Amino acid sequence: MKTTPSRILIMVSMYLFILSTVKIPTAFSEGEDKIALDTAIQTALRDNPELSAIRERLKVARARIDGIALLGNPELETEFVGGIDGDQVFELSKPFELGGQHGHRKRIANILLEKVNAELADASRLLTTSVKLGFYDLALVQEKLKLTEAVIQHYERMRNIAQVQFETGDISVTQLNLARVQLQAALRGAAALEGELQLAQLEINNLMGASLEAVPIAVVSLSEKMPLNQLQSLTLDALTARALANRGDLKSLRLNAQLTDRVLRLAKSAKIPDLNIAGIAQRSPNKRAFGVKFSFPLPVFDRNRAKIDVVKAEQGVNAIEISNKERQITREVMGAFISLKAAQKKLKFYEGDMLDLLNENLKLTRAAYELGQTGILEVILIQNEFIKIRFAHLDALAAFHKALIELEAAIGISVEMFQQSNSIGG
Repeated sequence: MKTTPSRILIMVSMYLFILSTVKIPTAFSEGEDKIALDTAIQTALRDNPELSAIRERLKVARARIDGIALLGNPELETEFVGGIDGDQVFELSKPFELGGQHGHRKRIANILLEKVNAELADASRLLTTSVKLGFYDLALVQEKLKLTEAVIQHYERMRNIAQVQFETGDISVTQLNLARVQLQAALRGAAALEGELQLAQLEINNLMGASLEAVPIAVVSLSEKMPLNQLQSLTLDALTARALANRGDLKSLRLNAQLTDRVLRLAKSAKIPDLNIAGIAQRSPNKRAFGVKFSFPLPVFDRNRAKIDVVKAEQGVNAIEISNKERQITREVMGAFISLKAAQKKLKFYEGDMLDLLNENLKLTRAAYELGQTGILEVILIQNEFIKIRFAHLDALAAFHKALIELEAAIGISVEMFQQSNSIGG
């Protein structure tokens, strides 16, 4: 390509004009709501409808405990025989539970309250995990969209410069069309990311219990990650032990086993019938009499055997469920730990000055093209390689954060709190 000083002057003038006039539509509206991860989690834990429903169940469980009275109400009976001058009998009776049935009912109600608390803790764990994953999905789309918008802006300049070069006869119509095609491809990519952004925002709004029309913007840097030396101190055995001791879903199953055991005790206690004691007062025209009445059903035909057998069968079910859950939790911790290690290794490929060198190479190639010193095809090749690697780097960063989130979800506690508790325990 032959470039004269006059043509270079025209191209530089056109380039400066484009810089001053081209505006790329931004993906983020003026009504955006910037939100940090901690705020998103707190809002979700406060306003999420499912958690609100579990909190109402806590009130029911507490009310059930308060509703277990120590003693039942006595019963008053009166009987008239023979008219006004006939006999009149008053009987005041009260049944008494034997075999510690009241204590068993009280303990059952307390276990039910503990169980709902464990379910609330587990639901909070799952919701926190969903919010974190959704938050980083949103952050990833935002970063890709920003990068795509910068690429669109560059392709706009390339297209306009190519137009000038075509009009001056320096390039063919094929090269001009190539610039146009690249711009259209970048615009299509931005449109697809716009859709992904809206879906990610919708998911965050739903998890937080916020208005579905809100436009949240995740305030986070994907490049910020936990130092490598902190992650290297994590061991699979310690993580698994913490998960088995801390997970709310496993606690709930263990409490369910305690509940079944207490129900069995109550069922065995129910084999002993209630003792009914009554005080009797009898009045007749000629005399008055007082007495005591004892009533005790004989457990001859019904010894609550059916109920006891059912509860014993439930004990076997509880043992199997606990064993299966422990195995599932162990597998989750192992899977998350392996994924985190793999994500760390993948990120190492982007360490060093590779990205800086790629970015510098792209800048130099762009500048050379805008001055007419290189062809459009070379710029496009380097540009596409740059986008490919930058997107891959963003995906790797997001994968690292998600692997860490999955590990925290598996152990039921944040890695920071896990390390703090371990250092205190040590």
